Amino acid sequence: MGVVFKATGGAGVGFAGDGERTVFPFQFAVFGSDDVAVRVDGKPVTTGFHVALNDGEDAPGGAVIFEVAPSVGAAISIRRYLRLRRLSAYGSSASPRGDAVDRDLDYLTAALGDVDQAMRGSLRLDPADQDAGDLALPRMVPGRALMWNDQGDGLANGPDAGEIASAGQHGALARDAASRAEAAGTRAETALAGFQKQMAGAAFDLDLRAQNATLWQDERRMPVIDAPSDRIMDIRETGALVRLSNGGRLSLPRVSAARNGVRYRVVNGDGTMVDVRAASGDQIVPLDGAAVRSVYALPLRGDCVDLICDGTRWFAASIREGGPVVKLLRTSSQDIPAGGYFIVEWDQVAEDSHGLYDAAMHGVGSLPPGFYHVDAGVNFAIGETAVAVSAYVERQGPSGWSTHLQASDLVGSGSNATQSVRVSGIARIAIGTDNALRLRVRHSDSVTRQIAAGSVMSWFHLHRIGG
Repeated sequence: MGVVFKATGGAGVGFAGDGERTVFPFQFAVFGSDDVAVRVDGKPVTTGFHVALNDGEDAPGGAVIFEVAPSVGAAISIRRYLRLRRLSAYGSSASPRGDAVDRDLDYLTAALGDVDQAMRGSLRLDPADQDAGDLALPRMVPGRALMWNDQGDGLANGPDAGEIASAGQHGALARDAASRAEAAGTRAETALAGFQKQMAGAAFDLDLRAQNATLWQDERRMPVIDAPSDRIMDIRETGALVRLSNGGRLSLPRVSAARNGVRYRVVNGDGTMVDVRAASGDQIVPLDGAAVRSVYALPLRGDCVDLICDGTRWFAASIREGGPVVKLLRTSSQDIPAGGYFIVEWDQVAEDSHGLYDAAMHGVGSLPPGFYHVDAGVNFAIGETAVAVSAYVERQGPSGWSTHLQASDLVGSGSNATQSVRVSGIARIAIGTDNALRLRVRHSDSVTRQIAAGSVMSWFHLHRIGG
């Protein structure tokens, strides 16, 4: 009697080619060489190989032998594929042979085992839902997702990619609205607490953007907001003093023309690392000459920054201002022709904290917006006659250069001596324009005069004093 046939596991095996091997064995039972299906790199292969089956019932399987070795890394798949067929025919006049019946039953067992293996990789209902609905597919509609219907007892065509993306956008808008609602609630709680604590002598002002009355909590007449972590600022909170604590982060609204003039003052309230983040796609332009960035850090307790929107960009003006400082020095003599104006060309940059000196204009360019203290002096060699000298600090604007500061003096007469003409004052640099300064001089003599040589005798000092 033959061995009882068992269908165990999957009837298939895989290999990787190495460029040399041609023989690939398999150990599952087949009933003929045409029951073996071969694929190389996922594609069916019907030529270029032959199948050699093992002899005997105790050694099922065989080997696939290629004429040319598969290439290195090729994925080789060998599986059993039993077509629907009968192996034997039983006539009515003779008794069936035992070995023929045994072979037919083995074939049926193997085929059912393959079907069982295939079913394990298919989608199946949970046992509790076996009789709960109909799994018939709906009519095919291009681009639609497949989903359960509203009753949960069948399949239906769902939304397309555009509708899914639109739903995601609506969800983002809903989250933003919820965040703004939370911010409004926080503002109301803060205003109520401040009103209760400072009832006596409280000062009120109108916030026209919010269309309501705002309580001002300190002598700087700025409403104070204690911002929790990940706070999104609201346009109606412009002018507020915002305290960040406990490692909090503040998110500025997106830049738009409607936010032109919106301003916040943000302070680190407790010394933990806090920062300000610009909205997606926007950046913060520090007015101290630092690099443009999307996050403005406030690492120390008391660090304070003014954040201003001009409708196109966010600007950060640090309250504690120490620069930039630019020192330009005249080191060699320079002739000033008779009559007319003469731009002073600077030989030496003694200090330039942010690379602002522009040799092409013989002055300082690309200045961050703010107010600057200017102190400039031109050292004249004294001649035989006195001469009237004027010094001008000029500012570059959209229409060209114009006088911003001016000083005039009489340079006396004599020999082997020099005299300085000095101009100083406060220069204003606007946002986006009027961002360059230079020094121009003139004298009234009819002959050429000279700026004297010396390491510190002619100078142009520039110091930023505020945003």
